Amino acid sequence: MTTTPDMRRPFRLAAVTLALTLPASVLAAPVALADSDETHTLIVGTAGLDNIPHMNPLDSGWLIQGELNNLMYDPMIRWSQDDYSPSPGLVTEWDFSDDGLTWTYTMNPDATWSDGEPITAHDAKFTYDLLMENPVFNGRHGELVNNFTSVEATDDHTLVIEIEEPSALMAHLNGTSIMIMPEHVWGDIENPDEYHGEPGQPTSGAFELAEWREGEFVRLTAVEDYWAGPVAYDEFILQNFQTPEAMVQALQAGEVDLIGNLNPQQYAALEAADHVTTSTGPGRRLQSLNFNVGARTQDGEEIGDGHPALRDPAVRLAIHHVIDKEQLVQVAMDGHAIPGVSLVPPIFSDYYWEPGDEFIEVSADIGNQILDDAGYDERNDAGVRIDPESGEPLEFRLHYHSDRPTYAIVKDFIVDWVAELDIVLNDIAMDTTPLNEAGDAGNYDIEFGTWNPGPEATGTLVYHTCDRLPTEPEPTDLTFAFYCNEDYDALFEAQLAESDLEARSEILREMQALLYEETPSIQMYYENQLEAYNSERWTNFGTQPSAGGMIREQQGAFGYEAATPVSMDGGSGDDATDDDATDDDTPADDGEPAAASDDDGAGATPWIIAAVVIVVAAGVLLFVRRRRTADERE
Repeated sequence: MTTTPDMRRPFRLAAVTLALTLPASVLAAPVALADSDETHTLIVGTAGLDNIPHMNPLDSGWLIQGELNNLMYDPMIRWSQDDYSPSPGLVTEWDFSDDGLTWTYTMNPDATWSDGEPITAHDAKFTYDLLMENPVFNGRHGELVNNFTSVEATDDHTLVIEIEEPSALMAHLNGTSIMIMPEHVWGDIENPDEYHGEPGQPTSGAFELAEWREGEFVRLTAVEDYWAGPVAYDEFILQNFQTPEAMVQALQAGEVDLIGNLNPQQYAALEAADHVTTSTGPGRRLQSLNFNVGARTQDGEEIGDGHPALRDPAVRLAIHHVIDKEQLVQVAMDGHAIPGVSLVPPIFSDYYWEPGDEFIEVSADIGNQILDDAGYDERNDAGVRIDPESGEPLEFRLHYHSDRPTYAIVKDFIVDWVAELDIVLNDIAMDTTPLNEAGDAGNYDIEFGTWNPGPEATGTLVYHTCDRLPTEPEPTDLTFAFYCNEDYDALFEAQLAESDLEARSEILREMQALLYEETPSIQMYYENQLEAYNSERWTNFGTQPSAGGMIREQQGAFGYEAATPVSMDGGSGDDATDDDATDDDTPADDGEPAAASDDDGAGATPWIIAAVVIVVAAGVLLFVRRRRTADERE
């Protein structure tokens, strides 16, 4: 990767040093401690639960909502644990007519709701009709159901869907993004789009909702007679924490059993703990810089207060030329990431696009030349370039998450790199909720964003289509950057109608290339999933992909469904010592446990974790090494 001389200026350290501190008492109130003799409870720590406005399974755009949906509901067609390929869920088999316009799905006759009622094709028809007719649900799932011309349950176990145009989406029905609801309950809900989540509602998955305290925790109870086979424990609790550091302390203290989204320093520190097993694998979490390319409605009515110069692709491309993604990976993520290119991460290799000769070289000289050629050659008295159209200086707000330490590192790099273009970025730290609210309303210039794409590229790429712009001048979370391009939309429609995998992949890659060139957002890096769990209490977590994948943030619930209390497993509680495990940490064939680190450390306690962090903080003065909203927003 090429850089120009003197391009990298020293950057700010105050925020970095502060972010390395582990607060002593900022834990959320624990909802459970160690398992009693009667009850086994898996407690998972998370951050961001206070951002979840509801638990409506048909209107879920946040990652945590999807994670909970996967525990409570089974999709019609799953994404397989092995390789994300479509596999049976509530449907055992599916077929289509020669013209690709009639699809027939056979429901599993053994599938039942948690209240004992059978899950039938009539439930599926009811749900798909709801997605077609309800504006809120249709806004979330229209790319699939708006192509339906009829949905019929010809008997209890057979669903027939007629479509207007051939569609590749019919082979998986959007996987875990759409869950089927019980008609015998939801049919009586007057305003289903206002449903917030009620305990005891019938579910098709391994768990039912027992309790939800907004911003605090969600408690699920295992379905004893779950049709696909019950889990090996009684309760699941998703516990909210205000900071990642608080989660680390809670794991050390035995107050939670599993945590994820660790930064590299936390991960390295936890590797020293004798009762903790660390797990890592390639993830789907994408860190982006999103531009406000001109917030507006579908009719062109302007909304928000974005800087007009960011509507020009030349300005965005110039900024792209100074973002050194390799350096971000090595410094901010300590190598636990892959430089970003597209909204489709490389873990989904069927659709991932490699830029090749179109690679955007890291060069301030090229970025400055682009700006000069585009007419941004005048500067004000402070030396800042001026937008020739509006007369405004190129001075942009940069919103970043205040609760994610890695962003403080990344932000400092970006501010200094962009300054090489004679552009000023004013960084503004914000909590996740107000940051997302400002983005939804178009009240930003550039913002940090996290996205967790799924195996079906359409579910992510649809966020750049013109149809996702709001119809009214109101906030929306259905668009990325308010981008709209008719050529892109034509490609989007073409790939939907293409059933041949190779041909469809080429169209999807062409769409990614267009976004790369136009730069409505810059994909900085794809994070590896860094996780840790209490291996004295839990074992056999399943991963996705099954070979070296992740436990949390799956396209399914394989990790949680396979988890087993050590007291019931009869083993040592350390997956890494299983006889079936290979030397390269490939999961064993039996049980597909998480790939684990070697836990022969000195038995760290929380004060050792703090000591490690202090050492790292000292190292910041030499060279900073640090880290960091649904399916898949955060």
